[in-house]
Amino acid sequence: MEDIKTLMSLPWKEQVMYLAEHGANERFIRALIRSLPESEWTVLENAQTPFVVRRAIDTLRWEDAAFAHQREIKEQPKYRPVDEVLADFHGKGKKQAARKELQVRLPYLTAYEQKQIIYAFLDTEVKTDRVFVLKYLDTHFDPMYMKAVEVVWGLHHDFEAAKLLTHYASDEFIAENFEQLVQDYRYLPVRLRMPADYPVERRFQFWHEYLYLCARQHLPITEKVAFSILSNTIHLRLFQENMAFEGASLFRLSFMFPILWSLGELGFIGIILRFYLENERTKPLFKSGDWDEVRASIIAQLEEDGFFTCYDVLNPDRKPEDITIDEANE
Repeated sequence: MEDIKTLMSLPWKEQVMYLAEHGANERFIRALIRSLPESEWTVLENAQTPFVVRRAIDTLRWEDAAFAHQREIKEQPKYRPVDEVLADFHGKGKKQAARKELQVRLPYLTAYEQKQIIYAFLDTEVKTDRVFVLKYLDTHFDPMYMKAVEVVWGLHHDFEAAKLLTHYASDEFIAENFEQLVQDYRYLPVRLRMPADYPVERRFQFWHEYLYLCARQHLPITEKVAFSILSNTIHLRLFQENMAFEGASLFRLSFMFPILWSLGELGFIGIILRFYLENERTKPLFKSGDWDEVRASIIAQLEEDGFFTCYDVLNPDRKPEDITIDEANE
């Protein structure tokens, strides 16, 4: 039925059915149904129509509900001067309402008004207020706030303040406060701010962080250690993640992307190719079902291929098989 006149002469229901039965993209079906009165949608729903038609109607109803919400006309609020709202924020009785208003308005105010709010939120004993502004500064940082953030961190040691300082403080500040920043934030990002010849300690949260540090700062690392990081991470993630579904693979385990990047940066082509081949070899083993059984078959294949033979880079006295299931699931 290629004749447009013939197709146009059909009743609307038959037009919809024609598109559905001929595999038309659902957008065409939705557009056609959209042109009909909503009462006719119910007729289609009650009839024995293909699933794609019913799904199209469900989508249209969802769109209408979303658009109706967006079309709600609300009176434009008449905001008070920031000084007045800050007075309520520092006072009693209206503090919560003032806090919400200042948080909503912060991104849209002048630089001077933003400065007033940021300093007000930093200069408080309420951690949630400090954290709100520290997170805001993480994406809107201005060097003028550096000293204030240093003071806040010195007083409260908030994680968010340590993160800001790690990203934006001077090299001298990082060097002077290295230990405390590591304690309040994380070892790897703080260590990355130090020169390449600064001592490397085994305080990484994950194996792959050491590999990443070596790649970023061009530190010496043997192929054996790099491979052990890959194999140990795969071994551990197989116990920490459930990948019992079609299409899963070793490559889709957590941390594989940064590990591959690091291996490429370090020039370990042999490890990359071995990982690729092992990933392809084990793909068919990933399937729906009991994960314990699926995982056992994957690990058996990896062990047969000699994939779990290297030591734990963060603790050379332990091999991957020494890591118990209980530890892996912590």
